[in-house]
Amino acid sequence: MNVNIRRRQCLAASAALVGLGLAPRLVHAARPRPVVIGLDAEFRDRTSTSDEAIRRGIEFAIADIEQAGGVLGGRPLQLLSLDNRSLPARGVDNVRRFVAMEDVVAYFCGKFSPVVLECLPIVHEFGLPLLDPWAAADRIVDNGYSPNYAFRLGLRDSWAMQVLIDELAGRGIRDIALFVPNSGWGRSNVAAATKHLESRPELRMCSIEWHNWGGETDLLDRYLTMLEKGAKGLVLVANEAEGAVLVKNIASLPASRHIPVVSHWGVTGGRFAELCGGALQEIDFCVVQTFSFARQRNDAARRLAERSVAAYGVDDPLDIPSALGIAQAYDLTRLLALAIDRAGVTDRAVVRAALEDLPPHDGVVRSYPRAFTPDSHEAMALEDLFLARFDARGRLLPIGSEQ
Repeated sequence: MNVNIRRRQCLAASAALVGLGLAPRLVHAARPRPVVIGLDAEFRDRTSTSDEAIRRGIEFAIADIEQAGGVLGGRPLQLLSLDNRSLPARGVDNVRRFVAMEDVVAYFCGKFSPVVLECLPIVHEFGLPLLDPWAAADRIVDNGYSPNYAFRLGLRDSWAMQVLIDELAGRGIRDIALFVPNSGWGRSNVAAATKHLESRPELRMCSIEWHNWGGETDLLDRYLTMLEKGAKGLVLVANEAEGAVLVKNIASLPASRHIPVVSHWGVTGGRFAELCGGALQEIDFCVVQTFSFARQRNDAARRLAERSVAAYGVDDPLDIPSALGIAQAYDLTRLLALAIDRAGVTDRAVVRAALEDLPPHDGVVRSYPRAFTPDSHEAMALEDLFLARFDARGRLLPIGSEQ
């Protein structure tokens, strides 16, 4: 089924249930009452693919949990998706809806850190666990709240900046420019890059330039400004639309004016390679990642790849867009189910505490000796990161495993 058609059907079903005031309890009378997982994501963003990937990862995990008997002795899990349209205010409204539904035990966010950051006060005022499979701003988890209701299985901006800056340094590049969105996500990366550079005094941040989140059609002037200030390498923080504009701008210049671009993973949350076209192969561009179906670490990962190929109607799992969103949402849903069973109830505060005390779990993305602790709500680590490149077919391949 076409992804956009499936997305619209999902949204229509969710909206209908909410509008009738029946969501999410409208289930067959013979079945036990479901435990509901919310998802607030950017479903109507025209270039996004991470929203669909996250949704599929949750649904794949729910199906596996159901096959194994559900949670709490037989209760099914049910997903309720709401669209934030990439707008923080809509995200806040959606989280308030989830809070008001007593069967919603936790909710997943989408890829946009600015949306998630605005939701943190509501999450903590009402004690609704937030599960983050994509949004990378450090402050989502390092939020200052106690108890902390935000849990992430994904990338942190501080990790991304360290890996990207060190990659340029490893190539002998000492003069670095940073290009970031004018948003909370951009400011998070500026802070992370600045802090890392304090430990690398031989490097110089010669330019920090800003772009607007959405609506940019030409970034050439800002790229030329970075060159004029002496940049020999560029750390890019952008989503797919702005990233593609910059790639085309760079490719339009003579090769002598191209500098290497190392990118945060925001560009991989949408139709980036398609938007770039052939320009992407004309410049030196790599991006940080945490998961790839090119590296299937166990049977669970292989099964997930097979199911994803079938769901997306492709022949190669490397053709699946935003694949890390599938894997990370899958693992995070499995961890939530473990926490619900460990809690023995759906009380949100008890489930939050159980997330900090999970048993070891061998996931698709990695093995989790203990996914979260009271002192760490990050399920991944710096060593999980790697760099990847897009090939001529638009597939994202870990560097060193190009086919």
